[in-house]
Amino acid sequence: MKRSWAHIAFGLVALGCAAVAMDGALRMKHAEDVRQAVAQAGVLTSASSHLADLPEAQLTRAMALSKAGAYADAQRLYEALIQDDANSELAHAAVFNLGNMYLRQATGEGNPGPVKSLPLLEQAKQRYRQLLRVAPGDWDTRYNLERALWRAPEETESADEPDIKEQHDVKLRGAQAEDLP
Repeated sequence: MKRSWAHIAFGLVALGCAAVAMDGALRMKHAEDVRQAVAQAGVLTSASSHLADLPEAQLTRAMALSKAGAYADAQRLYEALIQDDANSELAHAAVFNLGNMYLRQATGEGNPGPVKSLPLLEQAKQRYRQLLRVAPGDWDTRYNLERALWRAPEETESADEPDIKEQHDVKLRGAQAEDLP
């Protein structure tokens, strides 16, 4: 009887070890696929291989497209990653990189001027604030938001400024509102 319990316990331990080994093997396979996808990120297209479907490969491709100046394609990939899983670390990285792309576009070498750069800066600030709502201790995001705010400061109304209605009221000395046509 004691011997059979020992064999059952040994069998359960062996099954547990086999499950842990199988999990490790699957993780290694996934890591190898990701490594290959990242290595081929410059040549992968959306239909070229099963590796292109990996979210890590899509993030790497979006980063490469952003650096190459293909902002529209990079934005589409970033948005797809954000929509797929909004709470994952990968989506966090996609939002951060999307904000960085907007900031880089607005302040880049071919500076588009204030008319085009202001909306890009607002988009970058929106992305950084979105990240800070989830992770308020992210100092990289705080720094980049501060850079965007430095480029496009936000006006706050002070208490001594008149409101819009008071600014548009016409006041003449000695005349009443009823005297005006």
